[in-house]
Amino acid sequence: MQINSLTLPTANRLVADYKSEKDNITNLFDYHPYKDFRKRLQDISEKAFNRSALTDVLHTLNKGWGAPEETLKQIERLNDERSTVVIGGQQAGLLIGPIYTMNKIISILELAKQQEEALQAPVIPVFWIAGEDHDFEEINHIHCPGDDGDFHKIKLRTKNIDAGKKAVSELKMDKEELSKWIEAVFEALPETVHTKDIYTLIQGVQEEASNYIEFFARLIFALFPNQGIVLVDSGDPSFRKLETDCFLKLIEKQAQISETVVKTLSDLEAFDYPLAIEAGTSDGNLFYHDDVQGRILLKVDGSGNWVGKQQEILLTEKELVDIAKNTPWKLSNNVVTRPIMQEYMFPTLAFIAGPGEIAYWAALKSSFHVMDLQMPPVVPRLSLTFIDSSTRKLVTKYQLSVKEVILNGVQTTKKKYMEMNGQQEIDQVTEDVAKKIKEAHLPIRNMAAEMGDDIQALSQKNLAYLLENIQFMNKRFHKEFKKKHSRSLSEFNQLEQVLHPHGGLQERVWNPLFLLNHYGTEFISQLTTFSFAIEKGHWVVE
Repeated sequence: MQINSLTLPTANRLVADYKSEKDNITNLFDYHPYKDFRKRLQDISEKAFNRSALTDVLHTLNKGWGAPEETLKQIERLNDERSTVVIGGQQAGLLIGPIYTMNKIISILELAKQQEEALQAPVIPVFWIAGEDHDFEEINHIHCPGDDGDFHKIKLRTKNIDAGKKAVSELKMDKEELSKWIEAVFEALPETVHTKDIYTLIQGVQEEASNYIEFFARLIFALFPNQGIVLVDSGDPSFRKLETDCFLKLIEKQAQISETVVKTLSDLEAFDYPLAIEAGTSDGNLFYHDDVQGRILLKVDGSGNWVGKQQEILLTEKELVDIAKNTPWKLSNNVVTRPIMQEYMFPTLAFIAGPGEIAYWAALKSSFHVMDLQMPPVVPRLSLTFIDSSTRKLVTKYQLSVKEVILNGVQTTKKKYMEMNGQQEIDQVTEDVAKKIKEAHLPIRNMAAEMGDDIQALSQKNLAYLLENIQFMNKRFHKEFKKKHSRSLSEFNQLEQVLHPHGGLQERVWNPLFLLNHYGTEFISQLTTFSFAIEKGHWVVE
């Protein structure tokens, strides 16, 4: 395994400016992303956390998911008043979701390891499973690469009528359909020396799991057995019980939080950093979980009542406060208040963020301050592109650069190759012949026009017939051309599929399963022993 850093431009301008430390963006955060960990540690030491209750819940959750011993040791270290966490999170995708989920876990582990050594204080790696999210359509599939160079979406079918309405933590797993789905995924995989072992591992995890969150968690532990990653399901009722005080304060401070978000978004837009976040001063920034209607986003009306966005429910503030005190598992956070809740629950040394998260966290600094909190250092996660030996050979064969293919794909190179080998000539020759036929045929059409409408129509039909034959030959020429150059065209498709799938980064389309199928589980352990420089965002793993 060879690992090298690669500098790639960031598509999101706000994130690019954040990484390059431009003042108008860094001023929207409380800490520098890479340089303020010692200051942050000092600030955390002045705050109190309910460590005992938190570790009890984490022990129960992680043990229930079959956590390895190293994870349980890490949880115990949270009782140390000097300890902090490096945290990041994601929805519970099937087979852990796209590669970027794995990249985020590796980033959490790496930064925790680095800062524990630098600060000489315990730093625990924590992955926050966003179990309260309800968008099942986002996580119920993977994309499998096909022989045609394209990707085929393999989607889990479910008879569960609550899918897409209830939080994923609350969904009952459809074991029969999940087994069928796993079979379909493995049918799409090429057979390797690792396929049987990976299949057995995933089947074992699936049989042990009682819901989709546990399926995700157990697979994470199977892939990261010795690294000490601690998992938490934000949708678990026992975890929500610990959130009561924060919910109460979020309810109390609703107006101030919403106003600060709206103002900051306006400021960002003035700096030409528009964010894809809808925000209004009436936003409650909380969800209510109804047993029948599912998850309902709350707003505050003119009378101070908390109402569903679509008027599904009406709660007085007193009723909502009672819910927060007595049944807090009926509440959850949206994108604005989830970071605040995370900061309230954990002594966070740093938050590991993807590009989208960095962008919306830029709007939240004042909201943290309203809650008498500081936003933790927001550290961009690592991005990894994996290249197997056959793909590397193709890059060399066609004299390409890995960076260029990752950024732009090979469509331009493929087009030039086809033109150089005569594809353009096919169209040119057939177009010239068609033009000459039209010219040669003109006297026939002119003569027919003088003889009447019927014969004129027949002459037009005759010309169309001749041109159709030329078009037929054009298609046959192209078919033969592709047949003759099929190997090269297949190789271009492979390069595009591996390094620039769907016009973007590999990590957003590929699932780790395809790497596991080729290399087994050991490659993940090898990745976690490598010392990544966190500030160098993108890495190529060969």
